[in-house]
Amino acid sequence: MTRSLIAIFVALLTLSPVWAQDEKLDDLSFEEAPLKDEAIPYFAIGVGPVFNFVFASTTDVNAQAKSLGLGEIKAPVFQLGAEIFTAVGVIPNLRLGFSWVSGSATTSANVVVGGTTVNRTLLYGIASRTFHLDYAWVPVKSLAILPGLGFGWGDQRVEMYQSTNEMDWTKLTDTSSFAPAPNAYTALKQNTLYLLPRVNIEYSVTPFLNLRLQAAYTWQFTGSDWVGNQYATVKNVPDNISVSGLNLQFGVFVGLFN
Repeated sequence: MTRSLIAIFVALLTLSPVWAQDEKLDDLSFEEAPLKDEAIPYFAIGVGPVFNFVFASTTDVNAQAKSLGLGEIKAPVFQLGAEIFTAVGVIPNLRLGFSWVSGSATTSANVVVGGTTVNRTLLYGIASRTFHLDYAWVPVKSLAILPGLGFGWGDQRVEMYQSTNEMDWTKLTDTSSFAPAPNAYTALKQNTLYLLPRVNIEYSVTPFLNLRLQAAYTWQFTGSDWVGNQYATVKNVPDNISVSGLNLQFGVFVGLFN
């Protein structure tokens, strides 16, 4: 009898932890806990064409055009070029790039000079080369907003020329003039330094194709003397002839984008 009671007591001690574990199992929840979204570091390396529109002031250029009997140059100045960029791996979301763009706007008209009709043209052109440093913020997948700052150098030029319908090769060697009247050509040029704050909105259509819409502002903080025909120093050029102005840009890039 005693042995039977001892056996029952040992059995109860053995089964009691099992019953306790069964009760705890009822309290367990097998619902999936929400996974935390991990921020994926921005990465991009790309190259492609850019189409840039510069809304520089053309007031003083147009005053010169009017004095030559020409119509106004209409802003913006359209520039075509390219940009290349890559993420800076040691600093998350930072991107380094380089762009080069150039373009011009013209106004032309036929005018009579000394009884001869010539075609007269005034051209205003801007060329720019810029290093860019941008910081990427990715609010949703495939979309990146990148504020940044650029430092660049380039030039602006004003060209005025006129020509008859025909010219004689033998008369072009006349030492009195390389462009015998009423033909004429004058080119003015200034080298520029500028800062370019900008904001890019970019969308990765695929991991290999990226589209950009950009707003920027060119601020020319210095410029060289104006030079005429690559030799003469040009005086009294208005200070308002400057590359400073709003920029709007569209770009298409190929490469690798996350």
